[in-house]
Amino acid sequence: MQITSLGFRTDIAILTASGSTVTDCGTHLLVTTPDNPSYHWGNFMLLRELPAPGGAREVMGAFDTWFATARHRAIGIDSPVDVDVSEFEVDGMDKDVSHVMTAERLLAPERPFAGGGIRPLTPDEWDKWVDLDLSVYAAEDRRYHRAYVEGRARQEQRLVAAGLGHRWGVFVDGRLAASAGLYDTGDGVFRFQSIATHPRRRGLGIATTLVHRMAERAVEEQGARQLVIVADPEGPAYGIYRRLGFETAEVAVELHQSLPGEIA
Repeated sequence: MQITSLGFRTDIAILTASGSTVTDCGTHLLVTTPDNPSYHWGNFMLLRELPAPGGAREVMGAFDTWFATARHRAIGIDSPVDVDVSEFEVDGMDKDVSHVMTAERLLAPERPFAGGGIRPLTPDEWDKWVDLDLSVYAAEDRRYHRAYVEGRARQEQRLVAAGLGHRWGVFVDGRLAASAGLYDTGDGVFRFQSIATHPRRRGLGIATTLVHRMAERAVEEQGARQLVIVADPEGPAYGIYRRLGFETAEVAVELHQSLPGEIA
C-alpha cells in the first residue's frame, strides 16, 4: 500500500525507524509497537480509503481481531482531505482532524527567547523530558501515563542512535522548560515530534525560539528541504506555527476510542 498523505507517511517512517512493525495488507496497514501497547498511534490501522457504506463495523472488528489485547481502537484514513466518518462515530469512535503543516524554512520569531540554553538532550536527560511531557499533558489526557511516555522516549532514543535527528531542550535555571524532537524521514523531509512547554514557562517565546533554532540547523547542516509539523487547528500552538511560516498542506483524519481495561 502506497501512503499518499504526508502526515501518515512521516508518522510511519518514524515509527518504522524506531522499532515499530508495519504489516501491509493491501487495503490497509497494521502498525504495532509491542513494547508500548498503550501507545494508540503506535498500534493502529491505516485504511487506504473509507470502507463501503455499512462497512465500519467490519473494520472495527478487524482491528479488534488483530489487536486482541488492546484497550483502544485507533484507525487512520489515508486521505489528505477531510472525509465523512459518521459510521464510525455512530459506533462510538471519536474523530480528530489535525492540520499537516509544512515550510521550507521558518521565519525568525517575533520575540526570541534569550534566557536559557538550547541544545540536544544528553543520554541521561531523557527522564527530564518524560517528566515535562507528563506535566503538560497528563491532566487532560488519560493516555499520558509514565509507562507510555517512557516508551515514546525509548523509541526516540533509537532515532537518535540511528543518526536521524535529536530531541532538543530549552534549559532555564538548570531545568527543562521546553522540548521538541525533529527527525529525518527521508528525502529531506524532517518531522517535528512532541513539542511541549512547561505550564509555568508559557508565553515567553520559548517553544517558538526552540522550533526555529532546530529548523535552521536542519536546513543548514542536515539537508532538510521540507519541515513538517502536525497541529490541532483549534489549539494554541496552531497560531504560533503559522507565525513561524508553517502553512497547512493537508489534513490528517484519525479515529480513536478507549476501551475498558487496564491498558488504554
